[in-house]
Amino acid sequence: MREGRDTVARFRHEGKVVTRTRIPHGRGELEGKLPHFVRQQLHLSEEEFRLVDVCTYWRIDYVRILKEKGLILNA
Repeated sequence: MREGRDTVARFRHEGKVVTRTRIPHGRGELEGKLPHFVRQQLHLSEEEFRLVDVCTYWRIDYVRILKEKGLILNA
């Protein structure tokens, strides 16, 4: 994660960046189209994103989702 004008988060799996997103500082709640763009960058459905937002997912859950969507190959 890098912070500056925006917070840039990268999700790495086995050393490879799989997803990344950027969230502007000082905006408080994500409003307007921003949640939609963050959700797309994270490759999550609306329901998955809602569950991430309330902190019910762990890393292992996110890896499983990305594997199901073919973004991470099963070894």
